[in-house]
Amino acid sequence: MAKTILPKTIANGGSGVFPTGSVSKPQQIPRPLKGLLSRRMREAQPRKVLLFLSTGNICRSPMAAAYMRKLLEERKIKNIEVRSAGVMTIAGLLATDESKQMLEPYAISLDKHRSQPMTEDILRKADLILGMTPFHVQMALRMLPEARKKTHLLKEYTAIDPKNRPIPDPMGCTLEVYKRVFRQIKMACDKLVEMEFITGKSAKPVRAATAPGLVSAGKSKLPRGRRPATTEGGKKTATAALARRKTLAVNAASVNADAGKGERVSGK
Repeated sequence: MAKTILPKTIANGGSGVFPTGSVSKPQQIPRPLKGLLSRRMREAQPRKVLLFLSTGNICRSPMAAAYMRKLLEERKIKNIEVRSAGVMTIAGLLATDESKQMLEPYAISLDKHRSQPMTEDILRKADLILGMTPFHVQMALRMLPEARKKTHLLKEYTAIDPKNRPIPDPMGCTLEVYKRVFRQIKMACDKLVEMEFITGKSAKPVRAATAPGLVSAGKSKLPRGRRPATTEGGKKTATAALARRKTLAVNAASVNADAGKGERVSGK
């Protein structure tokens, strides 16, 4: 009688049931869903308020706020709310025509802007307060002393001016004055948009500004004859120069001594 050969799985006590279908692979998130998740993650980031202060809220702070919004829009940063207010103004004033002209080349409109007086509530809700002059900073701190850690001078906070000079009020001045003022505001905002408050990432350490007369690349220009010798030849040159100076000093001293003796002899 022929022997029946059983499958190994049955002979070993297995069930003999073979899996049907292929092994399931880990599911991958479709690209559209990935985009939706990343967008929701960005939107879930804590919202921060940036407040610019000026005097009347019709020139400097509106230009700074509008230009900053443009920079944030270009970088698709949506968790920063930009506001502006005046420390000595009333509500509802229009931006000056000169301010509007400064922003026209950047396709930015101030037609809808209306002045907003600074209030304690506005200061308390802001995460960063930047004034154009020390007067604006002082007025904010008088109204809300606990805002000291988050209130700064605009050019001081962005470190675009070693002397931290204020941005002057162009109200009633010529168009050229407005251009100079907006140039300073633009430089500060261009730097601010790359800083940690906006990006959430710690920026690389900024090289300290050099004093006038020093090389901008960070290498200080030493007085002639005092440049450090970095090579063997340079060390020998420096040593020889030092020896020559000592020799000249000794010779000069001996000459002066001889001259003094001569004077004393002739004086007798």
